[in-house]
Amino acid sequence: MTPMTVRGLPRGLQRDAWWMAADAQSGVGRGSGKPKPRPIWLLVLLVVCADILVMRTMPGLGFVFLIGILAGATHWVMRGDVGLTRALSAWPVLFVSLIPAIDVVQFTSFIIAWTGLTVFAAILTGDRIGAAVMRLPFAGVVQTLTDIGNTRLNLTNKTSLIDWALPVGIGAIFAALFVAANPIVTEFLSSFSFDNAPSLGRIIAWTIAALVIWPLLRIGVMRLHALPARARADVRRVGMVNVRSVMRALVVFNVLFAVQTVMDVGFLWGGVRLPEGMTYANYAHRGAYPLMMTALLAGAFALVAQPWLDGRFMRGLLLVWIAQTLLLVMSSILRLDLYVDVYGLTQMRFAAFVWMVVVALGLVVLILQIVGRHDAGWMLRRTFGVGALAVYVCSLTNVTGFVANHQLTQGPLDAYYVCGLGSGATVVIARHDNTMCDGYFRTPKLTAPSDLREWGFRNARLRHTLAATQAEAGA
Repeated sequence: MTPMTVRGLPRGLQRDAWWMAADAQSGVGRGSGKPKPRPIWLLVLLVVCADILVMRTMPGLGFVFLIGILAGATHWVMRGDVGLTRALSAWPVLFVSLIPAIDVVQFTSFIIAWTGLTVFAAILTGDRIGAAVMRLPFAGVVQTLTDIGNTRLNLTNKTSLIDWALPVGIGAIFAALFVAANPIVTEFLSSFSFDNAPSLGRIIAWTIAALVIWPLLRIGVMRLHALPARARADVRRVGMVNVRSVMRALVVFNVLFAVQTVMDVGFLWGGVRLPEGMTYANYAHRGAYPLMMTALLAGAFALVAQPWLDGRFMRGLLLVWIAQTLLLVMSSILRLDLYVDVYGLTQMRFAAFVWMVVVALGLVVLILQIVGRHDAGWMLRRTFGVGALAVYVCSLTNVTGFVANHQLTQGPLDAYYVCGLGSGATVVIARHDNTMCDGYFRTPKLTAPSDLREWGFRNARLRHTLAATQAEAGA
């Protein structure tokens, strides 16, 4: 390689200036290469798949197929940058996220599947998966708007459009005039039916699908794994939040929580008699949800206040306070259980039970974080994992069937509510009393899928069980 000589520079810089040359064979001095093409044809194909698999049918196995196709397209556009190890890490994550949707497509399984697709794409693009998952939705919007704004016609296409504008425009006017003047052509055109033409709503759905899919096809040009800017040095300013204020807050909070804890222990656990006119159900209902909000606020304060803990005494006060908060969450669970015993279990109360258990486990993780002196990220990652696991398990659970079975076997029974629960309660109702919902005009129905796109494992399992139950009842 011939070195480049820069006149007027010192001899040392002249010898070192070879890096400024763009050698034709070695590529030294070149940029990163040609920009990645925009796969418009693949976008059109994926929108067609979305229209066929999801938009024209009830949600079912077609949604699972669509997520798999989108993942395959994302992998294909990244094929030159993705190694075998990274691909083998990404595809199992996607498969696990699709299991709830294979069972039944509902809100939770939809969120899990789409989150799995996002994590799948993040794994394909780099190692900082958490940062990429958080950035992808926002970076996708920015990338889409940037691509739309940067759309330009090249000289050849612009010339072709200009050349065809005059003949097509004037020709269309002449054709319309000829049609109006020729009754035979008019009658022939009127015989065509435009009932199958795309409606405005369908065109809008295509547009939304294209906007959602496009970032997956351009994921290779986004900077999803860039390192964040270096944080400034942690400087403790003297203000409302300082060591003294945190100390006093912990003392006050411990006293307040101790009063509530003693009352709960007395009334809920110790059997102390309530005031005249108040039942245990009313006492339980009045406090369950406010105490949960209190626990969430307590956990947030405990997380924020940790940098101002000074010594073992303050750390001990914080641990005692979190322990009292955990006891209040257990009291909230008992309150809700007492309320369910009187008024029955509903889907919202089932969700409240799950939420309370997740909050309790989050407080346990917070205690472990403080005792182990881990950072806040350690606690947040594990708490998020507990919540994600709870949502995943619930998405695989027939909650409506569980609620219907609880009301029909343990009571109290609200027949009108049970009959409106939906298809998941059909088997439980058939086993208990198949005529129970006849007078409410809202009998749950279990429909069979019209084709493979609407198939779901839970629906197939319920239909099989219902047929066996009805056959046993008929025998």
